[in-house]
Amino acid sequence: MTPGDTTQAAGGLEWLTPDVYEELRARARAMSRGAPPTLAGTAGLHTALERILRRRRTFRDRRHFTAYCLFLLRRLWISHARATRRRVRRDAAALLVTLTLLAGEPVVGSGEDATLALELLQKLRADRRVAKRRQIARAAEYHLVAGFTQAETAELLGESKAMVQQRLAFFLAWARLAVAPELAPVERAVADAAADPRLARGPALAEAARRHYLLGESRGQVAAALGEEPARVEQDLRLFAAWMASREARGGSEKP
Repeated sequence: MTPGDTTQAAGGLEWLTPDVYEELRARARAMSRGAPPTLAGTAGLHTALERILRRRRTFRDRRHFTAYCLFLLRRLWISHARATRRRVRRDAAALLVTLTLLAGEPVVGSGEDATLALELLQKLRADRRVAKRRQIARAAEYHLVAGFTQAETAELLGESKAMVQQRLAFFLAWARLAVAPELAPVERAVADAAADPRLARGPALAEAARRHYLLGESRGQVAAALGEEPARVEQDLRLFAAWMASREARGGSEKP
């Protein structure tokens, strides 16, 4: 960058003080599990900062600048995964990512998981029957995909937290209708898990999965309803997801 470019650089990078940069580097490293090697850690952060410089964005404050840098970094990973991904068939195991969204649980990841979540948001943006669909999709993208809290999402969008909660509630209702035809494999898996004598805690796993993935209850709600510790519910959901993925890899439904 030449001295004559300093005015352009001020469009956003005036917030890039040494302490902000160190914070960004630490958070980028912490976020980089599963990121493409060429965009992991500091390398990815520098790419994101270059994008911001070219776009000459302005930011309200340090918090806004930091949040946008991290959000852009995650979008770079997702774009990379989308460009290089080879698998095109969406099986029932992959659908669990979307079902987690329907339960209101953030899916903070890179690669295939985040790509599948963004595909659902693209469907919403294309649905002309929905008013304010772009604002709703942006709120869901920030909170459920990028992993920002509802308060952080509200700040980034310049809206109240109550408005963000309304947008998220609408998205979850819309998304459940949008993926309804795809729920049949999961419903079959829940029924088969409950009846499979080879699966330890099969009925408990199946009930936790039914409530979380099909009814949209949060992990906390499932734990309260079943009288279990949240850690046990988390473990049961992970076991069910692993069992279902293995089952689908073998060709789907099997008789015990």
